[in-house]
Amino acid sequence: METLRWKCSCLHSSLARSLLLWARKRSFILLVCGGILLLHFWVGFPRRIFKRIYLDDRIFGGDDGSAEESYDATQRLLDRKEDLLRKCSEMEEKLEDRREDTIFRSMLKSKLLYNAEYKLMVCVVAKAGASTWRRHMLSLLGLDDQDMLHAKKYAKLIEANQMLTHREMQDVMLNPHTTWVMNTRHPLERLVSTYRDKFEDGNDPEEERIEYVRWAKREVNSSITFQEFLHAVVLDNEWNGRTGMYYHLRPSSTICSPCTLSYDYIIRAKTFSDDLNCIASKLQLGGIDPALRVNNKSAGSRSATYREYYNGIPPELLRGIFFIYEEDFFLFGFDLPPFLLVALREW
Repeated sequence: METLRWKCSCLHSSLARSLLLWARKRSFILLVCGGILLLHFWVGFPRRIFKRIYLDDRIFGGDDGSAEESYDATQRLLDRKEDLLRKCSEMEEKLEDRREDTIFRSMLKSKLLYNAEYKLMVCVVAKAGASTWRRHMLSLLGLDDQDMLHAKKYAKLIEANQMLTHREMQDVMLNPHTTWVMNTRHPLERLVSTYRDKFEDGNDPEEERIEYVRWAKREVNSSITFQEFLHAVVLDNEWNGRTGMYYHLRPSSTICSPCTLSYDYIIRAKTFSDDLNCIASKLQLGGIDPALRVNNKSAGSRSATYREYYNGIPPELLRGIFFIYEEDFFLFGFDLPPFLLVALREW
């Protein structure tokens, strides 16, 4: 009898310990999950406010977000600079708790090309003329061979983070004679251009492209549809955030920090050659051809062909894409095409 009682006692004790351990584990898991949700809400709160502000002021107000630009390049570049300053100020006022990077930190994370002779600093955005800018920066050094564009050994000649020490970067930043330029492009065009170049034929070997194909549940060497590609873009943002997305798809505002770094000129892909010709004339940049474009495969991306890619894309997916690039639309005044306006007004 005593033996039986001892066995029952041990059984109850063991069961109690197991239940207590299970309860502790469950409490810990719930606590961690709650903390993650709270952090997600806290980090995402300003973004939700911004979405509401943007929608109220520009979409439901009947404004597609765009503005008619001057045909005069000098005036157009000046207007863009002033408009960006105004938009940054407006965004800062509406999002009082917005956390900005320091100027130096923004420089370190931006994709910057630098030429010391002309004191020219250029922030390049993939699929918005980045390869063309690399070619021009090499030309300023007397190197004019397209094979050099992506050769690693030449990167140290034009990429600021390889050319300059931290101290030198700070000196360049504080030098009033440094000219700051950034290039950008309509987000929906960049998406089409990236899809055409990296995903449509299924042959690009880049690791990020392969990851997108896996997200679409396809074989590594297969192509994916444009809708599957857009789903992967949304997943990339959800998993990695806008600053951690595949480089070719990150928003311009996360690459160049336009509200932190003071840009003198903002070049758009649509008017690239004309804008560059104006800047080259002002800075007396010798040895470059403003009419030159590298990898200009999608010159007609603003035509019906560009819009055809978005035919039949579900409104919910279009909204997901917009909210990734909303700051680009807002800061740079890109137009909202009718199919996107319809999707946003349904939200």
